[in-house]
Amino acid sequence: MIRLEAGDWTADVRPEIGGSLAALRHRGIEVMRTMPADSSDVFEAACFPLVPYCNRIRDGRFDWDGRDVRLPANFPPEPHSLHGLGWQAPWSVTSEAGFKCSLSHCHDGTGGWPWAYDAEQRVRLGAQGCAITLDVTNRAGTPMPCGLGLHPYFRRRRETRVRFAASGMFEVDDGLIPTGEVAEPGRFADGPAGTALPAHLVDHCFTGWNGAASIEDELGAIHLTARGASFLHLYAPADGSALCLEPVSHAPNAPNRAPAEMIVLPPGCTASVTMRISAG
Repeated sequence: MIRLEAGDWTADVRPEIGGSLAALRHRGIEVMRTMPADSSDVFEAACFPLVPYCNRIRDGRFDWDGRDVRLPANFPPEPHSLHGLGWQAPWSVTSEAGFKCSLSHCHDGTGGWPWAYDAEQRVRLGAQGCAITLDVTNRAGTPMPCGLGLHPYFRRRRETRVRFAASGMFEVDDGLIPTGEVAEPGRFADGPAGTALPAHLVDHCFTGWNGAASIEDELGAIHLTARGASFLHLYAPADGSALCLEPVSHAPNAPNRAPAEMIVLPPGCTASVTMRISAG
């Protein structure tokens, strides 16, 4: 584990578990949930990277430029492929300097994703908070479709209220795949103090997001901003166990539903997404 410190901020990083954060705290108070010390389950982490695609791809298949791409069904018993490849791979530490670190993950173009790529994740703490940047570079000889995102698990309390602005929310089927219908974004943009989370599952992607969101409870406020992410995916289970506000570059099942949402990288080119977290 790597411990990062800067001013009032501390973070723990677990490179070997999907390049994940294990904790993020401000003045000793959790901003993201803390991963149990004895856990090796990335779904118990504080945050992990999404690369080279985000969220669900229906049945792990899509066609691209005449190529039938078959992705791993990596979240059984679901038939879909989830969150890309990076979250299930160990990452290597390429640099470390007390308040920041860099991690890398490389894919050789085998195992279902037919394009080779290099991914880099940079985590940095400063007086204003935490910044995480995720890059992917196409190392294949042909253009590569891709998506990038980050999957933070913020603290969630009974008093938690969430606020962000978006133009629409994707309706989903029983498999949590967008149906093609886009509803009004609804309650999360209402009122300056945001809104409480509902008692039912929310696992929806919002389009037309303005790149900012806030979470408030009796412990204070958490602010999120993102660059390179046009969509925000909100995951909040009915049991109150998690709260994820995920900045992503495309919505679920984009290669099949809306290929134009995918970033298309020429050989040697790089795409990037950055998430910044502050608290007070």
